[in-house]
Amino acid sequence: MSLFLLLLCAGQCQSQFRPPKVEITEQDTVGYGFFRQEENGIENAAYLEPLFHKMFRQRVGGGHKISIVHIGDSHVLGNFMTHEVRQRLQNAFGDAGRGLIFPYKLAGSNGPRDYLIETDARWHGTNCQRDLNVATPYGVSGFLLETFLETGNLTIRLRDTSTAETRLFTKVVVFHREDDGPVDMTVQDDVTGQKAVLYLQDEFFKSFYFDRPVAQARVSFDRRQTEKTGGRFALDGILLENEMAGVVYHSIGVNGAKFSDFVRARYFGRQLADLNPDLIVLSFGTNEAQGKLTANHVYQQMGELVAQLKKYAPNARFLFTTPADSYLRGQGFNPYMGPISAEIKRFAQENGYALWDLFLLAGGEHSAKNWKSAGLMSSDSVHYSKLGYAVQGKLFYQSLMQAYNAFAGQVIEE
Repeated sequence: MSLFLLLLCAGQCQSQFRPPKVEITEQDTVGYGFFRQEENGIENAAYLEPLFHKMFRQRVGGGHKISIVHIGDSHVLGNFMTHEVRQRLQNAFGDAGRGLIFPYKLAGSNGPRDYLIETDARWHGTNCQRDLNVATPYGVSGFLLETFLETGNLTIRLRDTSTAETRLFTKVVVFHREDDGPVDMTVQDDVTGQKAVLYLQDEFFKSFYFDRPVAQARVSFDRRQTEKTGGRFALDGILLENEMAGVVYHSIGVNGAKFSDFVRARYFGRQLADLNPDLIVLSFGTNEAQGKLTANHVYQQMGELVAQLKKYAPNARFLFTTPADSYLRGQGFNPYMGPISAEIKRFAQENGYALWDLFLLAGGEHSAKNWKSAGLMSSDSVHYSKLGYAVQGKLFYQSLMQAYNAFAGQVIEE
């Protein structure tokens, strides 16, 4: 443990001696000829200068935590793309923790593979895309997990099943709502024997801190002390961080999701504000482009979602992405991908937000066949292979770093 703390300290100190610009290496690039590399950039990058300024200060001096929230559909849910971006940003600017996680398997969904969650309780789960009501009771993850048991446990382990890598954390925030009365909650690590201290709480979350870093934590809830019969315990998500400065890259995805599904999620913006986002990345469009929505409706839903998020996170900057091309219901050319991507681009341009145009970068209409022939698309011709998502993550990281490096160059000249 002492060695680990020394390594953490050394990593933190090293950030003070890094050059301001970030080197983009061969490991960050892709070698597929159908990409229009000259188009790989962030439109209206000047809008992101507050974010870049904070990144610059962290890069050269340390002491700053940068929170990025990436929201989207199934392309984000699997964490293959966002893992690539998270890993590279944390290598360049420091690792401040894993960020938001959720027990997707307990809710009957696929999810990331870099953590494990076990439980002794029976849970029922759903998400904001499945619920078609005008207003839905979903929070920060877009999912809801609930149990009607009076007591139960969830054990979280930050262990990547593909690499066997284990990561440590000191902060655990449990997002939940006390609609049915208050809940007693404890967080402890059975390996080190530590019991985390409850530091902050309100009706939407409880925040706990460990004295020393841990690789796992058991979250226990008890509703018996409320002397209330019936009711439920509802879980919206769990946040894992450490005491280090650097980047926290949260990924929030829901299978089949559209902008409108998060608009209808009543508690989404309120709880997302507790992630203190410096940047909110919005990656939708694939599901809107299945032929059921007009471009004007999509434009309206983008406006409503941004308005909700700005209400609770007024200092956050917004970056929209267009989706890569895919087939219509997996059967062939999708004529709606172009118009929907154009509408996302128009919204970002007309409202002064930043944009990463993956649709254009990858070749625009009919480019899905290139993804397919290169082995970058899955068999359903709507989603992408693990390699395909890794390529998207590298391209997105490149665009961010090119924009950041341009900003850093201007600061150096001044």
